[in-house]
Amino acid sequence: MKIAIYSGSIPSTTFIENLIKGVALEHEVLLFGKQTVPTKYKSPNIKIYGTPKNKIVNVMITLFRVLTLMILYPKRFAHLWKELKPYSGWHKRRHALSRLVPVILHKPNIFHIQWAKDIKQWVFLKDKFGVKLLLSLRGAHINYSPIADVELANTYKALFPKVDRFHAVSKAIAIEAQKYQADKEKIEVIHSPIAKTTFDAFRVFEKSNTNCFRMVSIGRFHWKKGYSYAIDAVKLLKEQGVQVHYTIIASNAISEDIVFQIHQLGLENEITILEGMPQDVLFKKVQRFDAVILPSLEEGIANVILEAMALGVPVISTDCGGMTEVVIPNKTGWLVPVRDPESIAKAVQELMQMPEIELQRMTLNAHQFVKKNFNAEASIAQFLDMYKRVVG
Repeated sequence: MKIAIYSGSIPSTTFIENLIKGVALEHEVLLFGKQTVPTKYKSPNIKIYGTPKNKIVNVMITLFRVLTLMILYPKRFAHLWKELKPYSGWHKRRHALSRLVPVILHKPNIFHIQWAKDIKQWVFLKDKFGVKLLLSLRGAHINYSPIADVELANTYKALFPKVDRFHAVSKAIAIEAQKYQADKEKIEVIHSPIAKTTFDAFRVFEKSNTNCFRMVSIGRFHWKKGYSYAIDAVKLLKEQGVQVHYTIIASNAISEDIVFQIHQLGLENEITILEGMPQDVLFKKVQRFDAVILPSLEEGIANVILEAMALGVPVISTDCGGMTEVVIPNKTGWLVPVRDPESIAKAVQELMQMPEIELQRMTLNAHQFVKKNFNAEASIAQFLDMYKRVVG
């Protein structure tokens, strides 16, 4: 079976990369999209048909692919040509060709779309070529994008009924997607696969010997991450005489509003901003903190919290998206309301005052919970079963 796992970017996120490698153990996996960096996979079952970034190389490869399609599959080319009509101008048509031709040339049995917003440009694969469509339902694309964009919401309502199967990262996301005509009976909740190596890196939690409580958040600077509320919590803790240091590790540049907030509140000595780093380095660094904080306003289920729990680090998360399915108060971590710095500060103080043996019990519970419900082997097996049933 040929399964296209499409995110538009090669390589993709950790979740999607784990999925690609897992599915390739049994099936041929086709990757389409822009190849952002040179990428190689050990498995011969993973085939990359990327779109080159260089314009001249892109044109040459696209031309070769078009000629190959015309010679080998003239009917497919005829259908493709009709799909290009809505694109006005040579530039838009060339861009569309470079994206669409490799998919039609190597026509998969299943086209698994990783981001809901991409559904509009790929639904023709089902209508014209009989390719089965799977769609992953993730945080932002379902939780707030269609609320902010009425046209997108209407697109979902029109096209979701055509999808053969949905993958939801959480029960909460599955419920939200039904507002846009996603068939409840076609939605399967499959949790994010966490690699075995992450569980293997588990370490029994030990309280630090310093008087300063060190907490960390990981993720890009974006309003939905809620960093401003965590920063306000740091200010509250400082005013209460609590020594605390907050680190944010982000893959993009710090936003102007966050810089201003830190300066205005006089927290330059209490807050550090670090650039993103390789995962193995990141994991070792995270284990040196007293807690991982997720102050988000919206998430599906945040991988960063799952990974922290797998590694044995205490977690404090807002009650957003599907986080209630993971962070269970008094069992696996602390759950606080969104947009509530006071509650974050209170949770930090509770964590600081908790005896080490109780923290070790909680972090071990969290580790075992994630290992049982989010291990890669079980998640990949669910995906493989879903693919087989869709093809039927």
